[in-house]
Amino acid sequence: MHQDHLLSLHRPHRLIMLDHSLVRLFCIMTCAGTLQACQSDVLDEDPIIVIELPDADHDTSDMSPAQEDMAPDPLDMSSEADLSDRKGDAKEDIEDMADMATDLGEEPEFVMPIIADQEVLEDLDPDPDVVEVNLRAELATIDVGNGIELDMMTYNGAVPGPLLQAKKGDTIIVHFTNALDEPTTVHWHGLRIPDDMDGSPRIQTPVEPGQSFTYTFVVPDAGTYWYHPHVRTNEQLEKGLYGPIVIHDPEDPEVDVERVIMVDDILLDETGIAPFFQGHMEAVHGRTGNTLLINGSSEVPITPPAKAGLVERWRLINPSNARTFVLGVPDTSFRIIATDGGVLPTPRVAERIEMAVGQRYELEVLTGKNAPHTLTAYIPTLNAQNEVVEGTFPLHTVTREALPIDLIQPEPRAWAGELVEDLPTTRQETYVFDGYTNAFNQLVWTINGEAHAMEPISVFDQGDVVAMTLENRQGPEHPFHLHGQFFTIVDDGFGRPQPGLRDTVLVPGRRTVKIIAYMTNPGMWMAHCHILEHAELGMMSEIEVRPALP
Repeated sequence: MHQDHLLSLHRPHRLIMLDHSLVRLFCIMTCAGTLQACQSDVLDEDPIIVIELPDADHDTSDMSPAQEDMAPDPLDMSSEADLSDRKGDAKEDIEDMADMATDLGEEPEFVMPIIADQEVLEDLDPDPDVVEVNLRAELATIDVGNGIELDMMTYNGAVPGPLLQAKKGDTIIVHFTNALDEPTTVHWHGLRIPDDMDGSPRIQTPVEPGQSFTYTFVVPDAGTYWYHPHVRTNEQLEKGLYGPIVIHDPEDPEVDVERVIMVDDILLDETGIAPFFQGHMEAVHGRTGNTLLINGSSEVPITPPAKAGLVERWRLINPSNARTFVLGVPDTSFRIIATDGGVLPTPRVAERIEMAVGQRYELEVLTGKNAPHTLTAYIPTLNAQNEVVEGTFPLHTVTREALPIDLIQPEPRAWAGELVEDLPTTRQETYVFDGYTNAFNQLVWTINGEAHAMEPISVFDQGDVVAMTLENRQGPEHPFHLHGQFFTIVDDGFGRPQPGLRDTVLVPGRRTVKIIAYMTNPGMWMAHCHILEHAELGMMSEIEVRPALP
């Protein structure tokens, strides 16, 4: 089957200082689209957010039947609110500008939206369809807030690295220089690009210290993505090598404010970043931190909007080594508008989301009468009685100015991605995630019985629609990430489908997940657990997608 018949894909540390101002966004949207389809109090003080987690004796991976029934839905959704069809003054202004341009026989030019409080990679090319940037991996001492300084690996001296942004269809050129004392690559997580630009060390020879490499590719899909290395990934990423990517769709509705929020955790001890693989539990469950970082800072950002009644677009990214975050914005009207692969066909109202390692969500937040709004993490902790309870940790708070009594709630935007076609499957594959202890008493993680398989575990043809069964035979969870392709989740392990295109899916302990993968992008592609310690210990394989015949 030719890919055209398959899918049309149109539609952690330098503290980034906040200027506490917001820029009203005026974007004229004209180009063709691409596929896509929670309030808590701010802490009175700003301590490091330390999470007291259960120890090894509190392994809760084996759930009782009653517990299984209480398993959280990754998209804890309520019914869609009744939405009005009002138009704001800003939208009318933009429409007037677009009409004026049309009357003059000119096509309105897309203006790149400003994303609040983000350092952005400088575009060196004047061509509006080309984004050319310099990216440098280097060591630096980073202030992570609360008086803590850490020696870290950085991109351009910052953690996270600067924002890479472009619009759908642009050519991106990244001149990458490795100023570290060890080899590295850059992987563009979620982007459907050529395999020789993907940063896989099996395809690209790692960039040696003092050397450079130029990545060049076209971005076919709008959405929220991120970049990180794929060499000694667990250590390099934990030490700070990650950054956000935003690919804009000129046809998306305008919003007043866009934000990127990267939610990470990091393991610290009295010396700084704690040594790696110092205990068996890190190999079993992955490395979870004791300090939360929000865009590289251990301090809770508090950002006032320019005025009340704004529509904000929050782009959430989980770059942690192993932690699945349960997030919400209490007492706030918010909708999920996009997942890994872009805008959903229909926005979904939710109370909480479950965001596994590597996953992304985009939320529409209306800053109305219930502000301030606090992005909140719900994390199991131990109370004074040594009982496991749900801890509440504020991550990012958006305040607002005093509101008039008669403030009208802002109207939601008309987000609309395209549905994935209901296509018949052409292949079926089963991947079994398992582990064992070898003769040296070392834990080994496997996919289909192999650790670091040297040959592809599957060979597909471009255009294949693959029904994949992902069987987890052990207690620890595995967020399975497939490079270069998108898929949909038809069974999340609890009998529930999940909306939207994905490149990463959480496979719960001793559960089976079913997905439909769309093999649109030929090449050799990594398929691995995104708990980075699991990948380093063997749960790393490849698939091959052969190009369609002319």
